[in-house]
Amino acid sequence: MKFRWLVLMVVFLLLIYGASPYFSFWRFTAALRSGDSVALSSRMDFPAIRGSLKKQLVARFAQRTATHKWWNDVGPSLIDTIIDAYVTPEGIAALISNPEVLKNLRHPQEFRFPTGKIEDSSKVKHAFFTGPRTFVVDREGIKLRFRFTALGWKLYDLDLVWERRSNSSSTNEIAR
Repeated sequence: MKFRWLVLMVVFLLLIYGASPYFSFWRFTAALRSGDSVALSSRMDFPAIRGSLKKQLVARFAQRTATHKWWNDVGPSLIDTIIDAYVTPEGIAALISNPEVLKNLRHPQEFRFPTGKIEDSSKVKHAFFTGPRTFVVDREGIKLRFRFTALGWKLYDLDLVWERRSNSSSTNEIAR
């Protein structure tokens, strides 16, 4: 009898753990919709996001500016400035609502929490576990990666998926 209760308890805890990232993502989007920067900050790992975005931007700009000499001098400080501007609750909200926002760089004071765009759940294509402690939400144009920590699920990586867009645009150009 005690073994049955133990098995039921383990199954119950596994179900709660399996549902927890979905609930956490819902709370994350609720914080985005309400513009609650304190709640967003508690659900983000800013150093990890900063490192992820910096790596992506370096790769993106290095592809396009490999032949320019100025890139070696100005590039790293330019990317650090962009990262400092966007790795804030407002900047990340702008990136999530419109991943194309990095193409039209704006001054950090111009960031506003998006209204309405985050609520569109049709943009969420997939949400799934990638490991025992990692979870990915695939939105249109961006992948949000969450990691389970002692404090719950936290956003630690934004994958802007630039490669897929460039391939689809080159396919469209070939079709024309």
